Amino acid sequence: MRSVFKDKIFLKTMFVLALPITLQSFITSSLNLVDTMMVGSLEETAISAVGLANRYMFIFTLCIMGINAGANVFMSQLWGKRDVKGIKTFLGLDLTVGLIASGMFGALAFFGPSIIMNIMSGDPAVIKLGEEYLRIVAPSCLFMGMTQAYSTALRSTEQTKLPMYGSLIGVALNIILNWVFIFGKFGMPVMGVNGAALATMIARLAEMLFVVGMVYITKNKVAAKFKEMFNYKWSTVVLYFKTSWSVILNELIFSFGLAAYSVAYAKISTNASATMQISNTIIDMFFIFLTGIGTASAIMIGNKIGAKEEDRAKEYASHVGKLTPLIGITLGVALWCLAPIVPTWFKIQPETYQDTVTVLRTMALFMPLRTFNTIMIIGVFRGGADTMYSMFVQAGTILCYSVPLAFIGAVALKWPVYLVFLLVCTEEIIKIPFEFARLKSGKWIKRVVN
Repeated sequence: MRSVFKDKIFLKTMFVLALPITLQSFITSSLNLVDTMMVGSLEETAISAVGLANRYMFIFTLCIMGINAGANVFMSQLWGKRDVKGIKTFLGLDLTVGLIASGMFGALAFFGPSIIMNIMSGDPAVIKLGEEYLRIVAPSCLFMGMTQAYSTALRSTEQTKLPMYGSLIGVALNIILNWVFIFGKFGMPVMGVNGAALATMIARLAEMLFVVGMVYITKNKVAAKFKEMFNYKWSTVVLYFKTSWSVILNELIFSFGLAAYSVAYAKISTNASATMQISNTIIDMFFIFLTGIGTASAIMIGNKIGAKEEDRAKEYASHVGKLTPLIGITLGVALWCLAPIVPTWFKIQPETYQDTVTVLRTMALFMPLRTFNTIMIIGVFRGGADTMYSMFVQAGTILCYSVPLAFIGAVALKWPVYLVFLLVCTEEIIKIPFEFARLKSGKWIKRVVN
């Protein structure tokens, strides 16, 4: 650990990159928290409906993150050799793939919200509210797809502040519009859950207009013309998917796991579902916080590999590995202390309150393990373009271990929600030896740009 704190260049680079990226990720994820909190004053049915609908939107976010992460592998290595032309090409490819995925997710939310909500819940009242929320919020998928592609290009070129400012604008606007639309202020009708959805959609639009607009108004280095972005050849597409398909599949599998857990919890009871929607909203924010640190690590490591400084990349990875226990313990303590406070923000029954506290404190205990696993997958291995290994570890533990255990606990054993959640969390223990062994081997370093 002493060697980490002696490396001033590493610490300065990590701080300069990680702080804005982490803040942006944290702020972006708080849109879902704001919606859940502000409808929390209504009733548990509304909390469950918005929480489950936002579970679908979080799955979409993870999918987009996977697509962006695949492009980031190339962009960060290209920036290591200062190849701006190549970065613009991969920005175009990132936009193409991202907007196709965004269109598919948005279309399902708009035209088939009943399909989504019937999978998520069996409560007719929850399903009805969730359908209305999804149909209104659906266009924001396209806005997010555009914003995240440009944010990825900016972060890969070590420009982290503009995306952060965009997220700040989006969250501030979302809070104000939530207050106006949900509770009917300034002459507006009381819209409840629908008001939260409308506020989120408008906030995502404003965020996109700010980020993309500023890129072109200031003539930023990633301000690519149409021909510069969409001049890629078929061989470039093949190269992108050869590296990125496993990243995208990794996020889809992770998303499937999240959806499956929500279904399992909903089978216990509506109160159990509300417990997990409140808990997941907070846990997701901590997870997004980790993805911010992981993304910064991936950029730093990718830059060094692109600059043909593999030894320095290994050193950075070692530093990141040593820092993760300290980060995990700090986050775990914070979550443990927040656990009794968070449920008081919502109008819930005493049983739901107690279960939520137990779930959050269970996650707090597992936070050091989750921190190591998340940052290794998102940061070190993706930064080194070693995407296949992590995908197999993720797929194996989710599909063969945690998802079956969730349904065994909820349906067969009929355990309370906090014990089912504990079963799911033990997945982090299974991952540790695989991730640690890969880190020590050094086999994760792969150069993907020439």
